[in-house]
Amino acid sequence: MTDGVATMASTAWHVIESGKPSASLASQHCNAVPAGIADPVSALIDAQGPNRLTWRLRMENAFTVEVVDIAFDLRWEFGARYQGGGAYIPNCYLYVPQCSVLWGFDVNIGIHVHNPTNAGTETAPIARLPLTISGSVSSLVNTHSVQWDFILFGNGQYHVG
Repeated sequence: MTDGVATMASTAWHVIESGKPSASLASQHCNAVPAGIADPVSALIDAQGPNRLTWRLRMENAFTVEVVDIAFDLRWEFGARYQGGGAYIPNCYLYVPQCSVLWGFDVNIGIHVHNPTNAGTETAPIARLPLTISGSVSSLVNTHSVQWDFILFGNGQYHVG
């Protein structure tokens, strides 16, 4: 097999900038693949999925008017094998299918990919990919921090929080 699990793609990018989905969002992705392989796209086979996690960020002002409504859709392929074994994540990406931010409010959110690790054994590796999606919602009056933490696994399972 290999000597571990690595990411061969992006490790951080903007999701929401100035209240709108980032222009680069569609071209950004991450992965958790065998360390040391030159071309993980062609070396991995039998990927499944994608699995998906969806959630919304909603905020109201003092008059109960919804001022922020953003939908997130996190997807990852899983179960990809390398040289007949393992369970890797060849592709993980985030969509923002809905983004509404009213005038006077600003939203900035980014994603940070932490170092992937092996949650399995040396002979039966299972990729473990921790992600943090965080940022802020601001108005003239105050700023609120937001954060979501996920751990995605190469066998298709996940952990939130």
